[in-house]
Amino acid sequence: MEKRPILIGNVSGSTGDRLDGLKQMLSGDTKIDAITGDWLSEFNLASRGLQKEENENGGFEPGFLYSLKLAVSEYISYPRKDLKVVVNAGGLNVRQLALEVQKVLASKGSVKKISYVTGDDIIDRVDELDVKPLTRSTGEFGPWKEEHGRILTANVYIGCWGIVRALEDGADIVICGRCTDASPVIGLAAWWHGWKQHDFDKLAGSLVAGHLIECGCYVCGGNFGGFQKMGSNYCNLSFPIAEISSDGAAVIQKQPNQNGMVTTDTTRTQFVYELQGIYYYNPDVIGDLTNVQMDHVGRDRVRISGARGLPAPATLKAAFMASAGYQSEFSVYITGLNAAAKAESFKQMSLRMLDRSQFQVLEFQVYGTPQENPRSQLESTLQLRVFAQAKTPTPLTRGRFLGPLLSNQLQGYPGLTPNLDYRTSDPKPYVTYFPGLVPVSSIHQRVYSLSGSPSTSSDSFVDVPNVTVLTPESQLPKEQESNATGHRPVDSFGQTIVIPLGDVVYARSGDKGANVNVGFFIPAGRDNNEKWEWLRSFMTRDRLIGLLGTDYTPGTYIDRCEFTHIQAVHFVIHGFLGAGVSSTSNMDALGKNLGEYLRAKHVPLPKKFLDSQKL
Repeated sequence: MEKRPILIGNVSGSTGDRLDGLKQMLSGDTKIDAITGDWLSEFNLASRGLQKEENENGGFEPGFLYSLKLAVSEYISYPRKDLKVVVNAGGLNVRQLALEVQKVLASKGSVKKISYVTGDDIIDRVDELDVKPLTRSTGEFGPWKEEHGRILTANVYIGCWGIVRALEDGADIVICGRCTDASPVIGLAAWWHGWKQHDFDKLAGSLVAGHLIECGCYVCGGNFGGFQKMGSNYCNLSFPIAEISSDGAAVIQKQPNQNGMVTTDTTRTQFVYELQGIYYYNPDVIGDLTNVQMDHVGRDRVRISGARGLPAPATLKAAFMASAGYQSEFSVYITGLNAAAKAESFKQMSLRMLDRSQFQVLEFQVYGTPQENPRSQLESTLQLRVFAQAKTPTPLTRGRFLGPLLSNQLQGYPGLTPNLDYRTSDPKPYVTYFPGLVPVSSIHQRVYSLSGSPSTSSDSFVDVPNVTVLTPESQLPKEQESNATGHRPVDSFGQTIVIPLGDVVYARSGDKGANVNVGFFIPAGRDNNEKWEWLRSFMTRDRLIGLLGTDYTPGTYIDRCEFTHIQAVHFVIHGFLGAGVSSTSNMDALGKNLGEYLRAKHVPLPKKFLDSQKL
């Protein structure tokens, strides 16, 4: 007999997310079967690595623990006593977080079976593993390792089958480290429905569902171009729920009577975020997203279907973080007329005072544009940011970096005013990131289960077999080159008017290592088919390069693809963040503002579209 869909609620999308997510989910009217949450990224894994060096009991993400403490009464008294919890907050110390969770529950007289999954942490095996580069922008691993020397963290992205085994063995709570963001959702769905490793289409469906809810409130209206539609209720948004059926299709929803919205537009916004193309590579399945469809099936309910699956790749993604040096920054403010000349004069004076050869990076970045005929001094002021990186802290000490910059105050441009918080100029360590690939056969998952009390806890374990049906590297599906050729001519849509692209188009962007991806789509409404034909004709690679303006570096590789059924165009801009979030000099370090910048660009838009719908 076919089992009913599983209801999975997400309670966190990243480190630092709201601590009330678990409490809010458990207090909602919709009673769920399982809880998931995402707390990890390449950036905070590095900081947890430094923490663990100082304290052997550190290294996990405390956000989940704080959330559990806030919601422990609701968790213990939840009407569905078989509620499952699967999170990746274990970071670099999964066992310690499992013990801390056990202590919190024991203090309330609650006993739960707690398991944790290992196999992702490969810091002790770096020299023995065959590491290949994941992207074209990094070069080979060997030279990178030699250059940076001290590797802080090394983790592979493991899949769902350790989670499945833990649940099959009766675990109530499963603590993971660096599993993929979607793995908890895939694991819960596979366990619930009894899927096997060869159920590729079903696994692919749950992969898409996991992708949509892994980032918390995003799919419920967070980071959404149409946020103003929520008015005064744009706060305390509901966290999302995925209702996953036995065939892998899912209905994305939120808790009723909580703030936020789930529409095809909010769902498309999250869908195009962090993708790398038509094919979604995961340790459990390769998701073919070509035919993904979204259907509005009720208030705050969107059904996702159409994903197809292929055997998982024979390699796993691995993230290596290494010490890269030190960085500092300092800002001055520029007000009024001749802003560009003022900025250039400060830069030239500073370069006369600094020994540029001591820096790996030294940039003078201007943020903002003064308004003409301003109504206030704030409207007339912009920021000049000086950003520097060096191998050692010596060139960045106050005497060698801040001091020379400040010495230009009295001879500088009219109105020169520094940011008086000089602490930002003090050198602080930064890390660099290498995304690689390692063979699946070299990684082994193990599931441990705590037993006994927190003070006498002992662990039993079971090994988890690797996925055996894999796609060799030579047979991996290739992204289809797509550059709007063969579409309707862009000049055939009638009279145009030059206005911001965002008056008619939504966009969503974000980082994936060193790359930034950005997707564009027309909001749901009338005449959407014709608008889609225009969008896919208009948004070419060359168009994107033109919109990027001076932010585009000649020779940068850009991938483009189309999602026909959801009417979206998607790009991946390789190397846009240098070596990645943790070391980029870009103030938009996560790439999240790129989409909004591109929406602000003025372009020729068909006038008839503006007449029918303006955002």
